[in-house]
This record gives sequence, structure tokens and C-alpha cells, in this order.
Amino acid sequence: MTTLTVVGSLNVDLTLLLDHLPHRGETAVATSPGMVSCGGKGGNQAAAAAALGAQVTMVGKVGDDQQGTKLLADLAARGVDASGVIVAAGVRSGSATIGVDAHGENLILVDPGANGLLTPNEVEAAGLERADAVIVQLETPLSTVAAAMGAALGAIVVLNPAPAPSTTLPTAVIGRAGVLVPNLAELVRLAGQGRAAQLPSPAEMAEVARLARSLAGNADVVVTMGGDGALVVRRSARTSNHIPAPAVATVDTTGAGDCFCGTLAACLAEGLDLTDGARLAVAAAALSTTAYGARGQLPSRAAAEHLAETVPVQNVSG
Repeated sequence: MTTLTVVGSLNVDLTLLLDHLPHRGETAVATSPGMVSCGGKGGNQAAAAAALGAQVTMVGKVGDDQQGTKLLADLAARGVDASGVIVAAGVRSGSATIGVDAHGENLILVDPGANGLLTPNEVEAAGLERADAVIVQLETPLSTVAAAMGAALGAIVVLNPAPAPSTTLPTAVIGRAGVLVPNLAELVRLAGQGRAAQLPSPAEMAEVARLARSLAGNADVVVTMGGDGALVVRRSARTSNHIPAPAVATVDTTGAGDCFCGTLAACLAEGLDLTDGARLAVAAAALSTTAYGARGQLPSRAAAEHLAETVPVQNVSG
């Protein structure tokens, strides 16, 4: 059986429903009681891959508090092997406060807690070389991310560069990625183009592909674009593939990108073609937005495949 290892963050989330996301200096009052659930990019991606049917191992760190116990129990309930999660004595677990507006858009504030204490030595000892694919994000220290990628010998290494750093990623990180999965804003920032003001029109897809090629090095790139789906940019192809997002009844986009990444990495671990995997990931991510919480509606493989059948693949120059 193919295996996927996720190295990354584990948080307990407090989700607040709001009429609108607050502006600077504004106080916003929730419209209903807050919802506590499990999150963190790493944990979300592991949960999504497991929902798809993958054999998943989680590597990370939690505190020896009630939140840490909750995070481990949630992974186990979802079929994720949490034996690689370290429980740190006297340390608080990671947490996040998430505001979600009436349109499903969000604002997220993260306290790394134990995630910030995951060390290079700890991930190097986690047996990453035994996995078919390894996925990492940037909610743990950059040195730890680099060590994980270096230890994943023979595995497909998927890098989700989120949250986007304020500086250029070192070669020890971006140069080791086999597949790079940024969202549009992360792509623009990492390529040194400032900040993205809006999602691209179809006519601008070629420019997105150009930016992806300038950033990728030896990696293939899959750019996630929210309601516009995803763009697959292969390092060896002259054209790219745009996969539009299917229409669903979205209530909360929190964790949709994580669902996409976990699904895609699981597909790559089992040998699926990159575009086919991205198509399934677009469908899974869309379904994940139909319930509240980062792990509120992680679809089964059958549900994701059924919706993916309705999603076309469009060629884009560039």
C-alpha cells in the first residue's frame, strides 16, 4: 500500500461567524457561539488524505495539555497514524482564531505554540524515507521544513509554501520540492511581484503560468485559485492546464487549500498523473467548503470522484 507522510502543524481552532471581516482597529462581534475544532495546515492535510483513503502518518508536535489530547484523538478518529507526533512537556499546543463572514471568506490568526518547537533532528528521525510522498508547509520552523525535505529520500516531496514568507525561500527548501502548491497570493509574493489584488481572468492565466515557471526551479507547480480552481504548470510542458472549480453551496472556505493539498499529495503517492490528481483535488476542496470548520466536510473518494467527473480540463498557453 502506498503511504503519505505529512510533516507540519496541528492547531485547535476557534471559529467565529461574523457579518463581515473586521477592518483595522474595528471590533467585530460574532453572530453565534464560537465553534472549537481541530485544525493546523499539517493536520488538515493529513485528515483530507485519510478521508480519500490514503495510509497517512502525521509528524508534528503538540503540548501536554487538553488541546494536545484533543488533536491526537481527532487524528486517530480519522484513521491517521499519529505515532510521529511528539508530545512536549510543559508546552501549550498550537491554536488559531478564525473569523468567517457571510460569504464564507475568512481571516485567521495563528499562535504556533508547540508547532514552533518541532526540530530538524526530530523530523530527520521520523522515517520519512519510507514514504511514497511527503508533504510539508511553513507553519513549522523553516530549518525543520528543510530537514524534512532533505530526509524524504526517494519520496515525492510536495511543498505548500503557506503561509507565504516575507522573504525569498532558501534553495534548501524550494530547490528540494518535486511539486510546489502555492495559492495565487503566495505565488505572486514568492515570485517577487508584490501582492495579488484579485484572482486572474482566463486571459491572465498565461501570466500566472509564467510566474510559476520563474519560481519553480525543478518542480512542477499547481497554483490554487479559490473559486477559479487550479492551474497545473509542468516544468517540461509548453502549455498548462486550468481546472475550474465546480459550483457548490459554499459556507466556509477555511481549510479548502489544505484539503486540496492533502488530496493531491495522496493522489501522487499512489502514482496518479499530476493533472488527474489536481482535478480530483479541486473537486474535494470544493466539497470541503460546504460545512463550517477546516475539517468540517472532508469528502470521501467516491464523492470527490463523482464531482470531479463534471470538471473539465482546459489548456492554457504559457
